[in-house]
Amino acid sequence: MATLPPAGDASPEQELIRWSILVALSLIALAVGHFVTSPRHRFLSEKISPTMLLLAPRAGMILGISTILVSVGLAPFSNDVYSGVICPCHWTESFHEQYTTMSILVAYAPMKYVIWIGFNTVAFLAMITAFIGIHRWWNNPVFNSPGRKVVLTIWLFLMFMLAFSISADLMFSRHFDRSLHITLGYAFFVSTALGALFGHPLVRWETISRREAGLPISEIGQRWSMIAMAICFILSLWYLDLYELRIVSPAIFPNKTEGILAFSEHLLISSQLIWMGSLSHVFLAGSDEEE
Repeated sequence: MATLPPAGDASPEQELIRWSILVALSLIALAVGHFVTSPRHRFLSEKISPTMLLLAPRAGMILGISTILVSVGLAPFSNDVYSGVICPCHWTESFHEQYTTMSILVAYAPMKYVIWIGFNTVAFLAMITAFIGIHRWWNNPVFNSPGRKVVLTIWLFLMFMLAFSISADLMFSRHFDRSLHITLGYAFFVSTALGALFGHPLVRWETISRREAGLPISEIGQRWSMIAMAICFILSLWYLDLYELRIVSPAIFPNKTEGILAFSEHLLISSQLIWMGSLSHVFLAGSDEEE
């Protein structure tokens, strides 16, 4: 078994300092996100075109998946030491013992810099995506029925929770405070697992409405959303079973290893990001820039 870095146990004072920083930065990000996306204000409108804003989900997908790939690719070359433990990430030597999660890699250079910058930017782009969803769908007559409004509200909550939990999970990383990291990790898992599940119906309802009205639609975006949603849901069940339930996964992998768990985590995160990327096609429907 690979030796993992020691789990952190921060003091209440240390936690309070980080909570204060996290909340302050989150409020600033919310304000910036609102003013950048609001049709009334359009802060930085001269530099950020409407089309660029609608590409935020796709940018988040590309950046998030790239962050995972780059971090995993750099890991075998890292000999960084944290608390006397060399990075347990040389997966080219032993996949099952050394292929590890983002929560372990974030303690070691150079991966920690890639992960901090990459995923905090993804969190901001996920928040921008939620704001775009508010401006596009909240007052849309297609979503006026109570049932659809509830689905939309849940999806918006999940997207904002996803954005916050990404940054919070990094702020309270495993080597800083393991128990808090695990709690925030559950919030991240729920928002990842359910975000696409509640988001795809919104895409479908809008597409049907626009098709019936003879307006431009994105068939690619709808199919992409449906396939990614299905894959994300299946991977969510797989990861839950592998990590906690152990009902089906033991028949395939009798021994739960760090490598299998980490690889499943990376696939789940990537599937959510891929679903989010489909929204750019949907948002750009009717635009000349849509591919």
